[in-house]
Amino acid sequence: MDHQSPELQPYLHLHGATEHVHPEAGPCFVCEGRFLVGSALGAHREGRLRVLSVLGTPRALAALDLPEGVAALAAEEAELSGLLGFAFHRGLLCCVRRPEEPPEEVLTACRRLLVLPHVDNVENLGLLMRSAAALGVDGVLVGRGPQPFARRSVRVSMGAAWSLPLWQREDLLPLLARWQAEGGEVVGAALDPRAEDARAWHPAPRTALVLGPEAYGLDAAWRARCDRLVAIPMARGIDSLNVAAAGAILLFRMTGG
Repeated sequence: MDHQSPELQPYLHLHGATEHVHPEAGPCFVCEGRFLVGSALGAHREGRLRVLSVLGTPRALAALDLPEGVAALAAEEAELSGLLGFAFHRGLLCCVRRPEEPPEEVLTACRRLLVLPHVDNVENLGLLMRSAAALGVDGVLVGRGPQPFARRSVRVSMGAAWSLPLWQREDLLPLLARWQAEGGEVVGAALDPRAEDARAWHPAPRTALVLGPEAYGLDAAWRARCDRLVAIPMARGIDSLNVAAAGAILLFRMTGG
């Protein structure tokens, strides 16, 4: 296998990589494992994604019926591990062209929005995207921190990264202001004396839920931007929940739970 091949470049040294670029197709992302590869191929057939190639053992590739134009790249397990930079036993990977960002008209039409100004942990980002997709959120704004299409984000999100409308900016305030101008309430999750009990929270018809970073939560500037604050009561001396766990609970409340 020629490691200088353009088709192989996005797969080289995956361990620790946060972004991937195909020399000819541009920005892309990598999916691991049979489930995600199968989901990506299904989205490709529906015209929602463009899968560039599938990489795997000859046995794993033989079980697939690849669409026309998707390259099949075969390698034995030992060679796969050498190419990727870590021991790989999932059988299959695929390289997918990163989808275009949806137009802002899609954002302003969202009724339920998840806003993440700063997430530190790539797995928490993946879990939050998965919860958002599963619970019917219409779109996600992602700020500083891990990339939504980083390999681990995609893996943990189980494909939610491409099933949800996503917008990523260093500064989310202009995008959020455009959404809010169409009428909507911005609700921040914060352990704050002013916060209402999430069990009594009745979300507005158009609601954006804002979650802060894992270590210190929403800062004062973001709290001031919110129309109201909500908090999940804690028991047994626990000070707070992991942001992914808290997010799942609040998203369930926001979407009608």
